[in-house]
Amino acid sequence: MAINHTTSIEIKYGVNTQGYFSYEEPEILIVFVHGFGGNSLGTWNNFSSILLFDDQFKKSDIIFYGYDTFNGQAGDHAAELYHFLKRSILPLKDGILPILQNLPERDYKRIVLVAHSLGAVLVRQAQLLAYIDGDSWVQKSEIALYAPAHHGAEIISLAMQALPGLSGLFGLFAKFRFPILNDLDSKDDGILKAIKLQTEELQKKESGNFTKAKLVVYSKGDKVVKNYNYLLDHPAEVIPKTTHISVCKPNDIFIKPVELLKQII
Repeated sequence: MAINHTTSIEIKYGVNTQGYFSYEEPEILIVFVHGFGGNSLGTWNNFSSILLFDDQFKKSDIIFYGYDTFNGQAGDHAAELYHFLKRSILPLKDGILPILQNLPERDYKRIVLVAHSLGAVLVRQAQLLAYIDGDSWVQKSEIALYAPAHHGAEIISLAMQALPGLSGLFGLFAKFRFPILNDLDSKDDGILKAIKLQTEELQKKESGNFTKAKLVVYSKGDKVVKNYNYLLDHPAEVIPKTTHISVCKPNDIFIKPVELLKQII
């Protein structure tokens, strides 16, 4: 197979954010956003190596966005993600795509935001910020979610899965050590409730098609998040014999996460 993209380019926004830019005129920007305890590339395992050699993605720029989940609230990270996405629409002009790559400016027809767990909350909030700010690109955005935590999460279970080696007691401690975990408390009158109310209002006005996830994937029997439909999202795909953490990690013999994403590209 031909190599369709540049080698990994480190992007100065976020934490270890990596970009792979198409040598052809790209039509799609795909941005991956990890969840709590994850990182830009590790969360997604072989996604990058598979996509870069798949001709279905040869006209896509692919970015793996990273952020420090152990510092800051969900709202902090969502705001930073929003500003990054705003710059990414014209990556050459705004310093995301280095001039030295000698590639032309982009004119994306679609922006696909792929998120895992907590990342779903950040992506939804970033979309709403773009809408509030009047950014036209948000109407071209679409979301694909793996084990989304937009309904909230079992916080101790999440901490223990994201940080292997924690006992139940230290899992409880993590709730107080990392404020962002409290943002995933479905009983809290905070960011989850605000996002859902704003999203529901947009969908009622039929001006929020971009908020309807085109792909939702859950692990069968997920012990961290609950699988029930979020407003007008596409019905979920369920992958057996996976966990909250592994459901988005394709490898040489487990390619279902990639196959599902390909269905909407």
